[in-house]
Amino acid sequence: MLSTRKKMLLVFFAGLLIGAILHNNRHHLDRGYKALQSTFSDWILDFRQWTAQRHDFSWVMVDVNKGNQGDAHLIQLKNGETMLIDTGYRQPASNILIPFLKRERIFHINRVFISHGHKDHYGGLDEILKAGITIDEIYFNLPDKDACDAEIPWGCDYEDLTRARRLLKDEGIELRSLKGGEIFPLGDQGTLKVLYAFDGKNTPVGRTDINDTSLVMMMEHSGHRILFSGDLNQKLGKYVSEHNISIKADILKVPHHGTEGLAPNEFFTKVNARFALVPSPADLWCSERSARPRGWLENHKVPVFVNGFSGNVTVVIDEGKMKILEEKEPTKPLCSGL
Repeated sequence: MLSTRKKMLLVFFAGLLIGAILHNNRHHLDRGYKALQSTFSDWILDFRQWTAQRHDFSWVMVDVNKGNQGDAHLIQLKNGETMLIDTGYRQPASNILIPFLKRERIFHINRVFISHGHKDHYGGLDEILKAGITIDEIYFNLPDKDACDAEIPWGCDYEDLTRARRLLKDEGIELRSLKGGEIFPLGDQGTLKVLYAFDGKNTPVGRTDINDTSLVMMMEHSGHRILFSGDLNQKLGKYVSEHNISIKADILKVPHHGTEGLAPNEFFTKVNARFALVPSPADLWCSERSARPRGWLENHKVPVFVNGFSGNVTVVIDEGKMKILEEKEPTKPLCSGL
């Protein structure tokens, strides 16, 4: 897709050409023609790269886990639609996510879904907008002040959420809320369905922390199912595992970076994933804080892909076939030697 910058260049050079013609200025005409020709050549290159790289479906679990945990997931469809689930912390978004998006020539995102109100999931929104990347829609169920203040000083920051909402409003982007049951089409071969979206107050298990306000979403494409679970914790994780909505998936995005407090083992049993992707630094995944999910997945022989070992992890679906690609293939079993 053409970037906003290049569209603006087209308008500028077209105006330059028209002005030169009207004023019979040969110098300006030559200059404008050469510049327009160069820009057009860039577009041809962009288009060739765009068509060469386009898969039926791709999901990149971007490694925004340098020094701390964070979630950022880029979804791209063959029809050109682009989505982002979470953005990581602000600094990793600036240093890692934005350069990655620019390398992928992504200057426009159709939809951004923020799973819940912690900075390691929404902090990068500022940096995306500052980088000139346009966003059509942002879906974010903002928690209320009481729920945020209950996590002072370690968790939710209501003042920062208010600041972020003002910034987005100034950019002309209104935050949209989501409810369980809402469905988004993924071209003509799949859907993204919101399974659960609780507000932390009106839930079947009473009041919960902010992690348990996470959007739990099932992405289906070409017969494959991927469960995005945000930072789903024990309390609502237990309810989800006992509820009658199917959460069985081929791939599980492991909740809460694989650390303590995440959904119980019954949740993993019900998902029954063939593969697990974990947005986590290597030392965190190998620590005692991640011992339970790490042990469960090892015991059930589920292949695990961790950002801290593999870098960016990409899931590609083409003609109904799915494969998982690692930016850096680990040279030995995960956590050995750490």
